[in-house]
Amino acid sequence: MTEIIIDIALVDDHPIILDSAASWVTADQSDIRVVATAATVDALLAGPGRHAAVVLLDLDLGDGTSVADNVAAVLAAGPAVLVLSASDRPAAVRRAVRAGARGYALKSEPTDQVRSAIREVAAGRDWVSPRLAYIFATDDAADLPTLSHQERRSLQLYATGMPLKSVARKMAISEETVKQYLGRVREKYAGAGRAAPTKMDLYYRAVEDGHLPPPPSLLSPPADEE
Repeated sequence: MTEIIIDIALVDDHPIILDSAASWVTADQSDIRVVATAATVDALLAGPGRHAAVVLLDLDLGDGTSVADNVAAVLAAGPAVLVLSASDRPAAVRRAVRAGARGYALKSEPTDQVRSAIREVAAGRDWVSPRLAYIFATDDAADLPTLSHQERRSLQLYATGMPLKSVARKMAISEETVKQYLGRVREKYAGAGRAAPTKMDLYYRAVEDGHLPPPPSLLSPPADEE
């Protein structure tokens, strides 16, 4: 019987991960083949990666995109998504799975586990790291506000320390519109029981929910000022 080959592609903004993908994912595994790698989802989908059976997607890419948008783009092109991330933040895991990712594996998993995850996802089955099972046993979706793309983008920029004027310039909108987006964000968090009245509160909510990566321990959160 002819062996089924699983074509996979990887999206990661760390060159060392992409450069070593073929060796650590496919070593001695004749049923898994890397057909493409890229640093962004757009770059991957512009080439042969769009024809892969499974795309291994890093959670936090350096291009400002969100995991929800990236998962949606890959799914629209056809491949299934297996998130492969160093992050075990509950909100980030939930966000990826709710967006449609079929699996979620940690980069610290044994290689055999990642290969198993690839096979399961390629077969149309869900796979989540056993180390993350507790997250879904205690799912708290009710307190995770759904933000529009513009609301999320304004939150990401403002919560990192940008003044309103700079956020407006970056988004090519008026300062008043930025205030409206941030006002909606605050209303949604208040409605979810996680009020964020200050800039620092918004920063912490953004990190908790995976809109921003956690800061290095030596860095301080943004100053709480308009």
